[in-house]
Parts: sequence; C-alpha cells; structure tokens
Amino acid sequence: MQRIIVVLAVLGLSSAAVHLPNIFGDNMVLQTNGEYGARSFIWGTASPGEKVSITEGSSKQPQYVVNADQQGKWKVMLNPIRGNKPFDIVMSGETGPSVTLHKVLAGNVLLCSGQSNMQIPVSYILNATATIAEADQYSNIRLFQVKQDQSATPKDDLNGTWVINSAKTVPPFSAVCYLTALWMSRMHWGKTPIGLVQSDWGGTPIQAWMSPDALQQCGEHNQGDVAVEKTEDVGGPGTPSQLYNAMIHPLVGMTVRAALWYQGEANVPQGRDAYTCNLGSLIQSWRDVWGIGDFAWLNVQLAPYTGGTGYISGVRLAETDVRPHPHGPVDTVGTAVIIDLGDPSGIVHPHNKTEVGRRMALQMLHVALAQQYPNLTFSGPEFKSAVQESTGNVVVNFDYAEGMYWNDTHGCSMNEGCCSNYSAFEISADNVTWMKAEPKLGTSSVELIAPAGKVIKFVRLDISNFPGCALFNNAQLPATPFIKEVVSWQEEQALREQDVHKTSPTYTETEDLTTPPMGFNSWNFYHCNIDERIVMKTADAFVEKGLAAAGYQYVNIDDCWQVQRDDDGNIVPDPVRFPSGMKALADYVHSKGLKFGLYTAQAEFTCQKRPGSWTHELQDAATYCEWGIDYLKIDHCGGHTNPHLNDSWILFKQGFDKCKQQTGKQIVMSVESCHDVTGCGSWIAKEANLWRTCGDIQSNWKSIMGNLDSNNVMASVATPGHYNDPDMLQVGNSGVSLTEAKAHFSLWNIIMAPLLAGNDVLGMSNETVAILTAPEVVAINKDTLGKQGIRVSPANSTGGEVWARNMTDKSVAVALLNRGNETTNIIVTWDMISMPNDAKATVRDLWEAKDVGSFTGSFSSPVLSHEAVLVRITPAQANSVSL
Repeated sequence: MQRIIVVLAVLGLSSAAVHLPNIFGDNMVLQTNGEYGARSFIWGTASPGEKVSITEGSSKQPQYVVNADQQGKWKVMLNPIRGNKPFDIVMSGETGPSVTLHKVLAGNVLLCSGQSNMQIPVSYILNATATIAEADQYSNIRLFQVKQDQSATPKDDLNGTWVINSAKTVPPFSAVCYLTALWMSRMHWGKTPIGLVQSDWGGTPIQAWMSPDALQQCGEHNQGDVAVEKTEDVGGPGTPSQLYNAMIHPLVGMTVRAALWYQGEANVPQGRDAYTCNLGSLIQSWRDVWGIGDFAWLNVQLAPYTGGTGYISGVRLAETDVRPHPHGPVDTVGTAVIIDLGDPSGIVHPHNKTEVGRRMALQMLHVALAQQYPNLTFSGPEFKSAVQESTGNVVVNFDYAEGMYWNDTHGCSMNEGCCSNYSAFEISADNVTWMKAEPKLGTSSVELIAPAGKVIKFVRLDISNFPGCALFNNAQLPATPFIKEVVSWQEEQALREQDVHKTSPTYTETEDLTTPPMGFNSWNFYHCNIDERIVMKTADAFVEKGLAAAGYQYVNIDDCWQVQRDDDGNIVPDPVRFPSGMKALADYVHSKGLKFGLYTAQAEFTCQKRPGSWTHELQDAATYCEWGIDYLKIDHCGGHTNPHLNDSWILFKQGFDKCKQQTGKQIVMSVESCHDVTGCGSWIAKEANLWRTCGDIQSNWKSIMGNLDSNNVMASVATPGHYNDPDMLQVGNSGVSLTEAKAHFSLWNIIMAPLLAGNDVLGMSNETVAILTAPEVVAINKDTLGKQGIRVSPANSTGGEVWARNMTDKSVAVALLNRGNETTNIIVTWDMISMPNDAKATVRDLWEAKDVGSFTGSFSSPVLSHEAVLVRITPAQANSVSL
C-alpha cells in the first residue's frame, strides 16, 4: 500500500481521481476521422490499475473501458466521430468524482508552432480591424494558446484553455494560424469546426523545438548543443530541447490534421545544410513520437527582409529540400512561398499575413486533403527540368506554369532591382561564378540566353536576401527560389530513352495460400497518415523485429494512396505521400523478401472519396501487375457502381489471371463483403481469396467480440486458399489491454483468420512483438488442415465459452474465452471437441509453451476477465476428431 501512495504522490494525484491534461477541456475540438482524418485519442491518469469508463454523447452506457497501467496512465482510441453538433464526454473512475468535457466538437485540429512570425497576433496585421470584426461569424473555430514555458526535462502537461473564436478572443492569437483556418473555412471546410493550438516563442532557433533524439540525428550541425539534456538547469528559451519539453511534449498524441511551421530567421547563420537536416529531423521526430503516422506538415518560407546580415536564401533552400521528392528523406510536406511579400521597411515581420494564410490554405488542400492540379493550383511555377539546347541557350521547364508572368516583389527598389531592370535568373558553369541571364518567357518554360560556347551546368532563381522580381502563374503564386543542375540536350535525350525502356517488375515467390496470409495493413493505426517512408520503415521493421521470420509477409497500404486518374484513365498515386511511385515502393518491399499490397474500391469512389475502380477494373489490374503488387483489397463504398456486387471482383480476377499467365505471379484478392452462407457464401470462394464477414473493427473489446461472432456464422464457407476475414488485428493499439490483445490474437488464430497487424509496427512494444510472434500460437494459423475453428459451447451466465479448431496431427486447439467482467472457471469437455470421454490427452498451454498435465474427459481453468486461455489438447492415441 505504501508503494501505491508513493506513486500517486509522484503523479500529483488524489486516490482514485480521474485526471485529464489541460489540452482536453470544454469547447475543445477533436480531430474527426472524416475526409482522410485519423482517429482521436483521449488519455489521462487515475490510480494504478483503476478501471476508467468513458461515455461519449447521449449514450447511457460507456463505449470504452480501460484500466490504468502501473504508473496510473490510461489511453483510448475513439471510434469514428463525425458531425458538427457539440457533445459531452464523461470519464469515470471506480471511485472519486467523474470528469466531464462539455461542448466538444468533431472537426479539424491544426498545431501551429515556430518563432515570432508565427507568434505575431491578429491585432498586428494589415486589415486587423476588419479581420477581428468578422471573427464572431466564425464561432466554429476554437482557440488554444499554449502559455510560454521551458523545461530541461519533458513535461506531461501545459497551461492553456480552449476558447470560442470571437472579436474578443482572437486579437492576441497567432495571425498565420488563424488566417490559415479562416481561408480553409472559406475555401473548403465551411462551418466544419476547426481547433487551433498555438505553441510558439519569438526569436527562438529550431533546436529549442527539437527533442534530444532529434538533435542527435544532425550530428555535427548541433555539436555541443545536446549537452543541455544532461543538466537540470533551465537556460533561455533558445536552449536546445527546452521548448519541446515544455510546450510540445505535453501535446504528443493529440490527433491533428496538420502542423503549421513558421520559423528559420534565428537559424540563418547556420546555413542551408544545417537547417535542412534539423528541419527534416524535427518533422520526422514529431511524427514518430506523436504516434498517429505522418500527418501533413506545412512550412512558411522566409519572406525577404534586409535587417539581417546572413544568407537568408540558405534557409529558403532548406525549406525546399524537405519537400517530397523521389527517394527523399521526408514526405507529406508543403511550403507556402512568400518570396514576394517582404516588408518595404525591411523588417523581418511582413504585415500581409492574410496572403500568407491563403497560400497555407492552398497547401493544406493539396498536402492534407489531396486536391490536385488542374482542379487546384496550389503552387507557383514549379521547376521541372533545365536543358542546355544545341543552340547553347538554357531552357528551364516548369509545372503549374499556366499564365506565367513577371512581377515586382513587394518593397523592391530600383537599387536592388525590380523586374524593369533585373533578371531573376542566373546561370553558372561551376556553381561558384554566376552571371545574369536574359529570360524569354514561354508558355511553360523560360529560355535563358547564354554566352556563345559556354557550357552551363547550373541555374538559379531569386537567390538573394531581397529579390526584386518574381515569376508568377495565373493563380498569383510565385515560383520558389532554387538552385538546380542543367543537363545537356544529349543527356536529356538519353534520359527519355531510358524512361521508355522501363525495367520489368520484380516479383517474390508466388504464394499458394494453403494457410491464411500474414502481414500488415495500414488502416487501423495510420488511417490516411501513410506515406512511402512509413511503408519502407515497416518493411525494415518486419525483418528487424522478427515478424518476417514468424511468417508475416504482406505490407499492405489501405485507402488514401491514390488521388486521381490521368488523361488516359490510369490511376495516379498521391505525389506528396508517394513521390517515388508504387513501382519503386513495391521493389523496395520485395528487396526485403516481403510482399506488397494495395487498396481500391469496386465503386466510383473509395471510402475516403478517392478514385475507385468502377469501369477501370481491367486497366487497374494491368497497372497493378506492372507495378508488381502481390495483394489487392477491394472495398465496397459509394458513388456509381456495377449492377452486381461481384461484377468488379470477376473483372479483377480476369485481369489477375492474365497477369499470372504472363508472369507466373498470383495476386491475392481480398473483397468486401460476404455475410450470407447460402447466398454469396455458395460461390464466393471461386472468385476471391479472402472476404470480409463483418464491419470495420475498432480498438476496443466490444468491437473485437462482435466481429468474432459475425465471422463464426460463415465458418462452413472457408477452405484452404479461401478464408473468412473478420478484419485486421488491433493488437498493440490503445484501448486494448495486453490481456485482451492476447485473447484477440488467440481467437483470430483459432478461427483461421488472416493475421494482418494493424498497429504501429515501428514503435511497438516488446510485449506486442511477443504476442504477434508467439511461435506455438502462430502455429495454429499455419496448420494446413484448413478447417476454421468454431464456438463449441454457448456462453454461460458468467460470459465463459469454448472455441476450438482441429489440427492436422489430430490435436485440437482450444480457447477458453471469458467475455465477462469477473474471473470465472471455464471447462472444455471432450464431447465438445468430438473426443471420446475416456480418452487421455495431454494439455499444453500455448502462451506459456509448456505442458500442464494429462487429463481425461475434460479440462478446466480459471480465466480472467477478457482473457482467453489457449491450449492444445493432444490425445494419447490418434482419434478421429472432427468438430
């Protein structure tokens, strides 16, 4: 008892009191899963081991029940939440007062951070009076301003309060953060709630916002700075990690749509390479520790100013370096270019934050919401290539170039050069000596006049602290400054020929599917926060953490990888999430000895409103064959669809049969859905390898049990190579305890389900690894008898029941399942598993990997609440056992 009191004292808790961090409060916004959003989490503290019940909305019963861990911490993943109406959430412990959050909204949450240009308030900007006056019209926006604080060690809480946006509350709030949200309301979200969390501090370097681990990733750039982590003394706000510890770490885990970052002025002296490394490390470290996948990240590029003496373009170029590009270090990033918005007085804080907000909103629409050109022009002219033609002149080609024109930047002067006497372009033979180049503007290119006989190797645009002239498109967006290599016309021709002769797809061995597939699916944990970096890291983790050795093969992406179709009807991957393309990603996964899977829907749209496969089934099948995919999940969602549910499946099967004839490769086909034994169940195995038998699984015990029951109805339909699918695993996800996770995994093995991990494979605990790779448990799933396990006894009054599956060696795998809330004794009798009552049998505990004794007629065991005792019962003599 004394030990518990000590723990509570450390946590600052009263006995049995449920406590929430300050980021959860009245009027808050929780991130909706709608329109590509991820699931939200709620966490807090209670007494160690205390049961916490969470009730959402008007429900009379708790939707979530979770036990606090030994440190008194608890966390749940919320079921899908949508809709604009406010609701309450009540957290109740076993004793002590409950905690109620009033007027909670589901919407989009943005985290805004950086230094002074992010901190500048609405009251400071141009048109501040009008902006403040109209704030009452946008009460759908909620504001949370983190109180400035610093700490030498990570904190679990911070100070701040959620307030409703109004003319009274908005003036001191971040202008860039607020105006981005305001433009998003005008452009797209309408009255959908938006929650804004402002955490910034003027004059601070990026290192102050980085964790010690993130600082270490940049080695020599931060030498000497990371020593602060070893001291308890608090330095100034620019001290490495101290703002991360106090103002970011307490927010870790809060689900956000995107992070908005406006910083860099304080890092100009360090230069391009240092800021490129630090910014990339900051982005990935926040994402990794956040635990919701690669949420969108939006940068504001530094505006021109004359007050500093450093090389401002170094930071601007670094902000370009971290944007997505093939085989780059960071994906799902956008940058609002404001090279034209410098202040005439030369100060570092340009007043036109309204235009900054508009450009950030355009990036949000593209990066976070996957809107594409030409429906959305989100960028100024974007560098595509530079070629020195046979004439000697250099032609710079651009994307998003419609209506290109030159225009003076705000605050340019004749001394620094406006468009009338200044060329924004320069060319060089060695990247050292640069010369101005006269530009001739074309439709989607700019021709630069080069000296006769001069070999040009580099070209750059607007590389100065305060450029006087910028290149725009008809969306009034400027091109970003750049330094790029120039290729000769001969080199360009060779590259074109190489592109024509594409390499053939690489394949791994064909899977015969004599046992259910094992692997990973991105949806349960990442939802739409998935990109190629995560997929590659997941493939690496399969090998490094022993999943591949345990039999896990498939690394599958669910919804949100596709964005549109090109003019020929070909499916197009999201360029900010998968800049290298799906062929390159499949090749990487295959290089690890693994297999790669994708997702589509049989209707016009996927569940997340991306392009589905309707009328494109054979075309898509050929594309997926060319990319080298091994697995396709075909969902059933909205929009136009085929007259019959299986029309799409038949067409895909024809396409995949053709692929197999051409390449010898089988593509596994998983479809949704089939719930009727006598209907679709009579023919489904002829068309698909897997079929869903239930709704989407959630990260809680009730949902897991519901999917188990639905799947049991279809048991007679499954055969080797063709399996019922009760949906992915929730092992390792918040809201499912270790006891429940082991029961979940035990039962999915008993019922011959596909084992597709749906957790954070990169950051999973040792306990999660041990569950997913338990050899004697996984061996049940790998048994080739191919007969699905079933419930062999009804639930008793205390929630106990028996599930069993025949094995090839005449043994029976048995799960004693306790659905109830109290420990109960559960018995399996031999007649339940078609074994003679007088037969002597050895009982082996598969989780403990040891025999527990020899029994005749029955075996019983006490079973904890929400536990499944998993055993293998082997008769002393080979009996014919058939459930």
